[in-house]
Parts: sequence; C-alpha cells; structure tokens
Amino acid sequence: MLKIKKQAQSIYAFKETGGEVLNFQIEKDCLKLFSEEEILCEINDEIISNRYFKIKKVKLSDEKVCIFCHDGVYDYLLISCIGKNFKYPLGEGVADFLVLNDEAYIIYSEEGMFGSEENLPIAQLGLIKIDIFTGEITALLDDSILETLIDVQSMSCNNKTIRILCYEENGDDFTLDYDLTSKKVQNKVILDYTVSGLLSVRDNFYAWYRNRIYQVNESMEIMEEIIIDKKVYDEASSISIGYSELVLESENDFKIVQLSKL
Repeated sequence: MLKIKKQAQSIYAFKETGGEVLNFQIEKDCLKLFSEEEILCEINDEIISNRYFKIKKVKLSDEKVCIFCHDGVYDYLLISCIGKNFKYPLGEGVADFLVLNDEAYIIYSEEGMFGSEENLPIAQLGLIKIDIFTGEITALLDDSILETLIDVQSMSCNNKTIRILCYEENGDDFTLDYDLTSKKVQNKVILDYTVSGLLSVRDNFYAWYRNRIYQVNESMEIMEEIIIDKKVYDEASSISIGYSELVLESENDFKIVQLSKL
C-alpha cells in the first residue's frame, strides 16, 4: 500500500497507469492544479468563484486533465488539454464518469434521471458520451435499458466493456455491461453479495466493499479476495476509486491500494 503525505489543498488524481497527489490553488475565478512545482493546468471560469465550488474527482488521461466538480447546483466536467480548456455542464446527479481517448462517458444516478424538472435534459439519457473537442453528445442507452437503471452507483472499463453497478430497493443489486464495440448492453448479473464500487486492471474487473476487494469474472463470481488492513480502513475519512486504485484519505495522508501492482 502506497502512502503519500497530504497538503492543505491537495487532491488525488487518478490515472490508468497510476495516479498522483496534486496540489490546487483557487483565486477568484481561477483554478490551478500543480504536480509538485509544475502547473498542470490553469482554468478561468465564473463557477470557480462560487463559494460552493468543490472539486469532486480528478482524472488524468494522456495530455488531458479532467476535473469533475460542483458549483452548488450543477455538476460540471472541466477539461484542460494542450493549452485549451473545455467546460461541459452535466446537471444534477452524476454518479460517475470515465475518460477514454477523446471521449468522456457520464452516467447518472436515480436523482439525475428522475429528479428535479430544473435539471438538464441530458440527465434523463442515463449514460452519455461527450466528444471532448467538439462537445457532441451521444445517448448510449435505449428506453428499455433506462427503465432498469434504478440507482446507479459506479462504473469501470476494461478497454472493451463498461461495467455498470446498480442498486435496487428490493436488494437485487446487479451489474450491466456496455460493449464498446457493439454499442449494446448485455450480461445483466444479479449480485448475491454487497458491492460499493467497481475497478479494473487491464481485462479484469474488481468489486470493492468496505475493506475487501474482489477480483471477479464475467459473471461477477469472486475469483480472488484482497483484504485491506481494518485499522487503515477505519481511519479513512473518505474513500474514492478510479481505474485500478482505491484511495483511503485521512487527515494527514492518502493511502493507495494499487491493484495493478499486487
């Protein structure tokens, strides 16, 4: 388990090959992200000056810095790439996002899809793809699938498939697979154990719950179990996941479980 000391204004940035801790600075409507002393990006936007502005998750992909944030009303995706900045309003209720090549995949929770009438219409589409450079939005799910997405919690991608984790009130939690080649949803699996989030390493998917991470197969059957030290888990004030990493954040440091190195 990797341990990195935390600074006053720092956030863990996820990356497919292994993330890093970034420092950030906010001045009026300007956000700067630093990797050690190097400025990774500088974004100027009016939402940054909002006193409710909050960075929720950062992902690094190729030369792109992708910032999932909230201004107190809506979620946004801010992207900095080779000196150009892009801003995409996402509305309310985003459950998770992925960045694959030059496209961002956004999935909405029940709150987003069936919530306020003031929400942006794209939230009703459930799972969307945004071309980062043109802003073109593509809906990826048909109505019959949308009806089954009761409460989306998480998604992960193994380069061929996006696996989506959903909860149901009756306890029949399940996963769905969106095939990136056929662009079809397939392989609905009802879970007989509790899962909080999904991760992936190359072709393999992993399921996380409390201080346990399970390597799973196509049918979500548990193939291997990884146990996180209970004391480390209990000391974490927040836990986040991205790509192949689970990050336990405490008052003074980030502790990172790197599945790709186990």
